[in-house]
Amino acid sequence: MHGGNKNFRAPDGTPYDSYDAYVNAPDLDMDIIQSLLWRGKRKPQNEFERELKKSLDEDKKQGRYSEYYPE
Repeated sequence: MHGGNKNFRAPDGTPYDSYDAYVNAPDLDMDIIQSLLWRGKRKPQNEFERELKKSLDEDKKQGRYSEYYPE
């Protein structure tokens, strides 16, 4: 799944080619995906994530801070 040279290891030990490959991987848990989207580290990968990102961005714009997604 993550072929090539493994230069980055996720917290669970899974090897990825790079940090960028990790944050945009399709096999992450949803809570990690939400956190990465909240912090702007992940590019939305599908329509669901694009809508989720819009919602998270609106929360930020309205000043709603989430304790689950610290900056």
